[in-house]
Amino acid sequence: MKKMLIIDDNLEFRNMMSDYFGEFGFEVAEADNGTKGLEMAKEILPDIIFLDVMMPDIGGIEVLRRLQTEDETTDIPVLVITGTYFEKNMNDLFKLEPNCFGFMSKTTEITIVQKKMEEVLAKKKNG
Repeated sequence: MKKMLIIDDNLEFRNMMSDYFGEFGFEVAEADNGTKGLEMAKEILPDIIFLDVMMPDIGGIEVLRRLQTEDETTDIPVLVITGTYFEKNMNDLFKLEPNCFGFMSKTTEITIVQKKMEEVLAKKKNG
C-alpha cells in the first residue's frame, strides 16, 4: 500500500485529501505543522508528501530543505499545495528545491492534483 503524508495546518483540507486518497488505497498520515511533519516523514517514510507553504511553526520551504538533509527523507517527492496567493517568484523558489515536484493552489481540482501525483510517483518508480 502506498503511503502519503499531508503536512498542513488546515484541518478541513487535510480531511478532504485524506478521505479522497484513502478511497484510492493510500495509507494517509496527517501532520498539522512542519515539525510534526518532519518527524512523521522520518517515521513512516511516505511515498509522497503534500506540503502547505504557510504554517504556524516552520514554513514549507524550510520543511522542504530539512527533508533534503536527512538520508531517510531526501528522495521523498513533495507536492506543494497552498491556499495563499504567491507571486511567480515564490513558485520559482520552491521549484529550485530538488524534492519539489509541483506547486499548486488548494483551489486546483482534486482530480488534477491526483493526476500530478500519479505522474510524480510513476517518474520516481521508473527512476
